[in-house]
Amino acid sequence: MAVAVGFTFPPTHDSAAVVVLDGKLVFAAEEERYTRHKRSKGEPPFRSLIAALEYLRNFGIDPQDVDAFATNWDPKLLPIAWRFGEFMWSLDSSVGRANLGGGRSRARNYLSWAMRGFNWVDIARLFLTKVYAKIGAPFPHDVKIVPVMHHLAHAASAYYFSGFHSSVVVTIDGQGERDSTVVWRVDNGEFENIGHTTKEDGSLGLLYELVSEKLGFDRFEGPGKVMGLAPYGSNDRLFASRFDGLVITNGRDSPYVFADAFRTKRKMRTNEVDEMYRRISDFLAGEVDLNWNHRKEISRPAANLAWQLQHFTEETVMATAKWAKEQTGERNISLAGGVALNAKANMELLYSKMYNDLFIFPAANDAGTAIGAAAYVYEHAIGGKMRNERLEDVYLGLGYGEEIVKKVVKDSKWNAEHIGGDVTEVAKLVSRGKVVAWYQGRAELGPRALGNRSIIADPTSKTTWKKVNEIKGREFWRPLAPSVLDKDRDVYFRDAVDHRFMVLMFEMTKEGTKRAPAVSHVDNTARPQTVTKNSNPRWYNLIKAFESTNGEGIIVNTSFNLAGEPLVETPKEALSSFAIGGFDAIYLEGWLIRKHS
Repeated sequence: MAVAVGFTFPPTHDSAAVVVLDGKLVFAAEEERYTRHKRSKGEPPFRSLIAALEYLRNFGIDPQDVDAFATNWDPKLLPIAWRFGEFMWSLDSSVGRANLGGGRSRARNYLSWAMRGFNWVDIARLFLTKVYAKIGAPFPHDVKIVPVMHHLAHAASAYYFSGFHSSVVVTIDGQGERDSTVVWRVDNGEFENIGHTTKEDGSLGLLYELVSEKLGFDRFEGPGKVMGLAPYGSNDRLFASRFDGLVITNGRDSPYVFADAFRTKRKMRTNEVDEMYRRISDFLAGEVDLNWNHRKEISRPAANLAWQLQHFTEETVMATAKWAKEQTGERNISLAGGVALNAKANMELLYSKMYNDLFIFPAANDAGTAIGAAAYVYEHAIGGKMRNERLEDVYLGLGYGEEIVKKVVKDSKWNAEHIGGDVTEVAKLVSRGKVVAWYQGRAELGPRALGNRSIIADPTSKTTWKKVNEIKGREFWRPLAPSVLDKDRDVYFRDAVDHRFMVLMFEMTKEGTKRAPAVSHVDNTARPQTVTKNSNPRWYNLIKAFESTNGEGIIVNTSFNLAGEPLVETPKEALSSFAIGGFDAIYLEGWLIRKHS
């Protein structure tokens, strides 16, 4: 038996902790689910590490028996200014909240010690000591703590869970230690970097973030919204002329670079890089007025800029994949990094048939680097062997037992009916136009609800789109995603493949758009989850029951959270959101509660 625990450190955003046991990923959780701060900006993975170690205990494994810890940055490659600036911000703002003991004064002591020693591994060791103290266990100080380069961690997450023996792996994000895009050839667990683009040479992730900010959205949440806004726009001559000269894709040593006018040859501090990309986004937008109310009528200039940004991203992703194919001749491709969450770009790559098979790691953001780091360390530092099987599901977080749920329900004083696993009545409610919160099993990993922390509704009614967005406090124009029985996927989607994680779009068929208008975006695309009985039996049974009631093997499935919140984590949070939100009913681990009889 061998155990590797991965965690994101130093903290930036999307903090997470994971457990790899005997070559298998058995636990993964994001810090935001426990702190309730979306994207856990600057928060170390304190609570998620506690959950991971307690999971080991429940598995009968002493936390002192962890063979190695893995982190998702290589501190030797981080600029000194980044080390101090990011760490001061994260410690000063969040370690006190994490209650490591001593609050901010202790955080500042850590910082002073770091400034003297420049040793992130020792800082991580101190952090882990505090985590172990919280669970009442001594920290095994002889245990390995192994830093893994950020893009290597992304690459490992994509490769080890793809099921491929050999593959091209493309990792694209805002920035790693210095790289923004890396193309890897991976064969039997050996990673070869065959080409890369630094953040100074051109970052698709940073560009998307800063143009999203220019459009009035949050830098971290904005890219997903801009991807949804883009189909409302069209090719604009002014914007097209500015994007046309931005990127060069015919290089020998890297898949792409930005044109000379948009890059620098010197290493830059994080704030300098951000400022450079703000200047680029200012240039791309020109003098166009982008001030608009996101909840009112859509701004045509804003939608056109979003369209052009999305089109540019798709073209550059395709050029990168083509470059990788030419360099390696590989038939399979795996993707990770924040840009791999761009489901429309992923769709274009799939439909191009450039590769025989495509795998996208579902937690492609930085949370997934904790998994990649742990998998890499398990195989390359501990000496184990990852199982290297295609990831079947991501129900990897905490689950809450029957007695806990029962107590929460009874204490809530709601008039609750225990229906167990017979979800026929839930399907009937949905078929009658009700919006139902759905909660069961272990929490999903990643940004998408996949049938354990979901909001469900009728896809056959056009009014569902507006109704669900209003309940969630989302902009009216944002699309809704469906979950579909795998056997019925070709009814609704063109050339669909088995895809369980909602990070890949498909075009809807004419019949699909007609039968499920609530999930057909304005460009006739959707981002579905295909569902099999083996992957999630109760979720499958729900959709099957809806099919028996309504005739459609597809259902609206969006994340169970209200505006500005992460997915609900605990049964108590689920009931709280149900009470506040405009839901008609909730299915809570076998209990059905209706707001109105």
